[in-house]
Amino acid sequence: MKKLILGIAMLTGVSAIAQELPQPSPTSVVKQKIGLTDVEVTYSRPSAKGRAIFGELVPFNEMWRTGANANTIIEFSTEVNFGGTKVKAGKYSLFTIPGKGEWTIILNSKTDMWGTGNYSKVNDVARITVESGSTANIETFTMSVDNLTAESGDLTLAWEKTKVSISIKVDVAAKALKNIEAAIAEAKEGESWKVYRNAANYHFNNKIDLKMALSYMKKSLGENDESWYSYWLQAEIMAELGMKTEAVKSAKKALEIGEAASKKSEKEFKYAKMINSGMDSWKS
Repeated sequence: MKKLILGIAMLTGVSAIAQELPQPSPTSVVKQKIGLTDVEVTYSRPSAKGRAIFGELVPFNEMWRTGANANTIIEFSTEVNFGGTKVKAGKYSLFTIPGKGEWTIILNSKTDMWGTGNYSKVNDVARITVESGSTANIETFTMSVDNLTAESGDLTLAWEKTKVSISIKVDVAAKALKNIEAAIAEAKEGESWKVYRNAANYHFNNKIDLKMALSYMKKSLGENDESWYSYWLQAEIMAELGMKTEAVKSAKKALEIGEAASKKSEKEFKYAKMINSGMDSWKS
C-alpha cells in the first residue's frame, strides 16, 4: 500500500515533503499612516550581490517591476495626491522607468500581474516624472515612506547609489471633519462632552474654525463643567479670538477646579504655572 501511495504521489507531481527555503528576493511590507490615510506597499527586495544595477541589471528607459517577482503593490485607504496626480483609494501596481537623471513613476489599476507581464497603459491612473538623486550605497532594494508631516510623506525608492522620492499628500482636514460629524452623531449619553471637546481641540490646534471651536466648547461645558482642562481650552480659544476678558474668567475657573482636585488628592496641580502665565499675558 505504501508503494502504491508513493507511486501515485510521483505520478501526480505531489511532493511527499513540503520544503520551505529562503528566497533570494524576500517579500517586504511597508505600512505607514499619513495623517488619517493608511499607505501600504508590498514588494520583493533583490540584492545587488556585486552587480551594477541601474543601466545594466535594470536597463535605463525600460519598464521595471520595481523590485522582483510579482509586481509591486501600493494601497491607499483614502484618496491621495500622488506626485501631483489625484488617485482614488484602492490598490495599484507600481511600475517605474529608470533613467540617468529622471524616472517615470506609474500607478496601474491592474494588480494581478507577474512583473511587467500583461501591462497595459490603458490601466494607468498616474504617470509622473521625478528627478533621481544619489545616496550612500544600498545593497538591497529598499522602499520607505519618509519626511512625514500631518498631511504628507515621501515614498522613497533606493538601491545601489540611486534614490528617487515621490510626494504623497492627503486632505486630512476633510477626513477629520467628517470623522467629527460621525463621532458627534454616534456619541453615547454622558460621553458627548468629550467628543465636543476633541472637536474643539482639533479646530483650535489646526486654526480651522475658531468660532466653531468655541461653540463646541460651550456645548462640552454645558454637559460637563467639572473639567479644568475644558475651561482652559475654552480660555485659549477665547484669547485667540481676541476675547481676552472672557479668556481670563475661563482660565480662573480652570485654576479653581484644578487646585480643588489637587487638594483632595494631596498632589500638586502641575498646570497652575501655565494657567497663571496665560492669564498674565491676556491681562497685559
